[in-house]
Amino acid sequence: MQYPTPTPYAVTRMDDIAPTPLVRDAVARLVATVPTDGFGAALLAHIRSATEIANFGAFYVPDLRRPEPVLTVWSGRMSDYWFNRNARTITSHDSLRRDFADRIRRAPSQGLVIDRWHPPEGDPRAPIYARDQVIERVSVASRMGRGGFVSFYLRAVQSGWLSDTDITGLHRVLPLAHELIGLRHRIVGTTPLPARTASDLRLRNLGRFAALTPREAEVCDHAARGLSVAGTALELGISENSVRTLRKRAYRRLGVGSATALTAMILGTPA
Repeated sequence: MQYPTPTPYAVTRMDDIAPTPLVRDAVARLVATVPTDGFGAALLAHIRSATEIANFGAFYVPDLRRPEPVLTVWSGRMSDYWFNRNARTITSHDSLRRDFADRIRRAPSQGLVIDRWHPPEGDPRAPIYARDQVIERVSVASRMGRGGFVSFYLRAVQSGWLSDTDITGLHRVLPLAHELIGLRHRIVGTTPLPARTASDLRLRNLGRFAALTPREAEVCDHAARGLSVAGTALELGISENSVRTLRKRAYRRLGVGSATALTAMILGTPA
């Protein structure tokens, strides 16, 4: 039996192929950042295409029956330290944890709840908003399995109250923003909060930290992170003399004599 003579394949060298650029619009470029370290900044830039937002942060609640919100991604003018510190303060209140769960429960199974809010007098978040010069926030909530997500978008005092045009713009961009936050969680997981701080231990009324004032605890947080007196003064917006006084007072209450001893005490205090 005779077989036909095979036709030779044409061989194309790789250097003969002209490179073709990958065409991406703004949304495709944003989606490409989801698993990267640059996602928070890219998402905030997208949100700011609608209106000026100072910061955003998103929390994941694994189980609505026992709401324990976990900060999963954030970005903005506030430093990582301040944003995480605020997150710890907020999630230390039972009423605010329940508020997270209630927001998620109100979300339809295939939809979102978007609302606008500012803290009334007496709310535990009011001092945080005043200190960080936040005038109001817009939040988005959605369900996922037994839990869900709540993301917050903070408006700075200097930008003024959100206008109707601002709100319309946010309603245009926030559904995608929130969906991408959920996608990032499924790909990357959550970013854990930093190790325990003096402020965290004080809020939980643990050990000698319960005797500290909020400002003393903040100064201890900075000392444990290795910040100098000058660096602490800059971050807290107070004088170096005030930092020295607060440190001395806090160390005396805690019975420690150095930042090293303070750090050991923070790590060694039973939860």
